Formats: sequence, structure tokens, C-alpha cells
Amino acid sequence: MVTSSGLIVEMAVQFRKEFVNLPLQDQLAITEFAQHLMIFGFENLEGKNKSSDNVPTNDPKWREKVSYAQKHHLWHYHIGIKQYDKTKDFGERTSEYVLHYQKLGNVIRLVDYSSHPPFKLPSEIYLQN
Repeated sequence: MVTSSGLIVEMAVQFRKEFVNLPLQDQLAITEFAQHLMIFGFENLEGKNKSSDNVPTNDPKWREKVSYAQKHHLWHYHIGIKQYDKTKDFGERTSEYVLHYQKLGNVIRLVDYSSHPPFKLPSEIYLQN
């Protein structure tokens, strides 16, 4: 399916299984994010969107996490659940929950969803398609 932005959004197998059990509000926020990507790409997102290899250098597993995130092309987006921190500028807003995804060329694969902090990278089972 060709989208306005040229991006294709899909869900990894494990995440698709878990998605149906998320609260409806969370499902809607994730679906809205996917639709936004398909129409507008990464422009004008309310939440903070960043590469998951941007790990604090004082993290004891810094090298391991950076390598893992780069190897798997991992990113995460602050999805606004439970709510956005409105004291931050639009596009930089953070939230308790982040949506993990892989940027694989024009394919965006949604892979996991978790609270933050602590920041945890998705395990390899979540990366299988």
C-alpha cells in the first residue's frame, strides 16, 4: 500500500499479539501515530521522537545498548500516554510510555510499548516479523 508519506507502517508479530490486549485508549494512540506516519511522515509529531542509541554515557551497559539499538535500527516515540508533559515544546513532549519501533528504510515496524523510566530496549522476540 502506497501512503501519502511513502512510509509503510507494520506491527511485528509479538507486538500485534499484545496490542489487542492493551487498553482501548492506548490502542487508539498507537493507531493515530501509525496513521500520522502514513500521511505526514515524521513531521509535526507532538511527542519526542528519538533514536534509541542515544543512551546516557554513564549507563553501565552503554556500549551494549548503543550497539543493540544500532544493529536493530531502534527508535522510540513518546506516545502521550498517560499524558504529555505540556511544559515542553510541541515536538519535544515526553510521556510515561514510549512506543518502540524499527526504521527500516521506508518501513516502520512497531515492535513494543513500555513505560519510561526505566528505559528498556525491546528483546529480540519483539523484533521478529
